[in-house]
Amino acid sequence: MTRLGFCIAALAMSLGTSSAFAQVNTATATANGSATIIQPITITKNTDLAFGRIVRPSTGSGSVTIANTADTVAAAGGAVALASTTSRAKFTIAGESGLSATLTVPATFALTSGANTLTVTLSPDQTSPLTLGATATTLYVGGSFPVTNATASGAYTGTFDVTVAYQ
Repeated sequence: MTRLGFCIAALAMSLGTSSAFAQVNTATATANGSATIIQPITITKNTDLAFGRIVRPSTGSGSVTIANTADTVAAAGGAVALASTTSRAKFTIAGESGLSATLTVPATFALTSGANTLTVTLSPDQTSPLTLGATATTLYVGGSFPVTNATASGAYTGTFDVTVAYQ
């Protein structure tokens, strides 16, 4: 065998056997996966906030209130609540039992009649955060507004949003 042939044979042998002597450094770790599926949170309006028919004071100023504990109107300061349909706002909130939710009720909202506005201060009977139970939670929202002898006559309407969200 010639020197060149010997070198080629030695090189071929070393290439063929080098992988047998090579060491590969590897490591493995295992992770677990998980997920918890919960029901969506919901809010349903059951009843609107209705102050009914109010007679404004003949002089000075008064106020009109529906508490969050009853569906009756209280008028003061010369304002008079006439017999009419009245109600505090009522909402039903449902979601995953034991979880907390934020509750957002605006402090005020506007009732308007044309260019005229009454600012209603809202009073919810629940505060944030709410802890949801096995049964739905009821939220009542009352409110009040001032009325003066200069308050324009008319049918006043407006809306407000109540929002719930899981924390």
